[in-house]
Amino acid sequence: MSTSEHLQNPVKVLIVDDSWVLRRVLRGTLAKRDDVSVAGEATNGIEALEMILKLQPDVILLDMEMPVMDGMTTLQHLMIHTPTPTIMLSSLSKKGTARCFDALKYGAVDFVSKNSFFQGMDSTAHSKLVLNKIFAAAKTSVQSIDPMHQKDESGVVGKLREKVVFCEDCGTRQSVKAWPLNDDVIKCQKCGDDIPVLMNKRYRRMNFITVIGAGEGGYANLLKMIPALSPEMGGAICVMVLDDRNRVQSFVKYLDAISDFDVLLGKNGTTLEGGCCYLFSGAEQVLLSPYSGNYSFKIQPTANTDSSARIDELMASAGTLLKDRVAGVLLSGEESDGSRGIEKILAEGGNCFVLNPDHCFHKTMTSGPFVRFNLQGGLNETLLAAKIQECHFAKKENVITA
Repeated sequence: MSTSEHLQNPVKVLIVDDSWVLRRVLRGTLAKRDDVSVAGEATNGIEALEMILKLQPDVILLDMEMPVMDGMTTLQHLMIHTPTPTIMLSSLSKKGTARCFDALKYGAVDFVSKNSFFQGMDSTAHSKLVLNKIFAAAKTSVQSIDPMHQKDESGVVGKLREKVVFCEDCGTRQSVKAWPLNDDVIKCQKCGDDIPVLMNKRYRRMNFITVIGAGEGGYANLLKMIPALSPEMGGAICVMVLDDRNRVQSFVKYLDAISDFDVLLGKNGTTLEGGCCYLFSGAEQVLLSPYSGNYSFKIQPTANTDSSARIDELMASAGTLLKDRVAGVLLSGEESDGSRGIEKILAEGGNCFVLNPDHCFHKTMTSGPFVRFNLQGGLNETLLAAKIQECHFAKKENVITA
């Protein structure tokens, strides 16, 4: 079976890189296939934007570092005017860096390290990897993205949250910028009385939990969804990403900087709090457990367990404990993990959604449950985020306890 199944015509690829050596390597790789063709080659972003309008490629391989106009600027321009599935090439930025996540946020569907073409990786294996990414990209629907509407990630060191507090003794109001906040009490600027400061206290009630499963391609989906959510909806988000723990940890820092939710790396024994989004790596088994009227995470390495059902396990444990106060969501992924978890949540009366497979870089994770459970179709990241908020707000007035 061809990796380009369901693609009726050869995939037209535009190669954009100032290195003639890499262009030659890529050209040679693509020339070996009948189901893909090189539509054209450009050496910088200006040339690329002109060629995109003329050639209308199915997929773009775009270098990050180029003269005249670099890849990031080019990406932002093309995603505004001619949205096209784009795979970024870079010799400097590895998968899991802030620059990589920038590219995904601005519309790229995937990332390839240029160094892998020349250093320590079997050329045949790498060629197959690149071709698989091209075919996956060609079957991915991309939307126009205006960078002016993207949240700024400049707060990567720490978000500043401003809160107005009231002194009951003298009636003075004062503003507190409270991140990070070392003390739960501040001094009144007028009378010196102690004023308790509890950031986001109104969001901490554990009224609802959404469990999200994601595999390869899921980072781009999450970058569109999590920043769109408001902590005011109450409850918590738990995300299982089937990827290396170090990359998940890097993504946590990046996502936290551009989200209103507190985005945290989930740890063993952590008690869930409303207004928080917890991320986990597929390298760990994560379950929810009752704890002092709330819930906590029970985590153990996958060395001692079956590692093929991380999403299923987390969803099933949430469904068992929270019944109709949990939602299950599946995003892009080439694994089949998540189907049994969705089944359990639905059986317990919860809600389940999948991202429209057309918006998934890899469709395996979503296409099976989408058909099997007859789930609502046509949900892109924006609509999916709205569905999640709707579920949380519907249960906000009722507090749940373990």
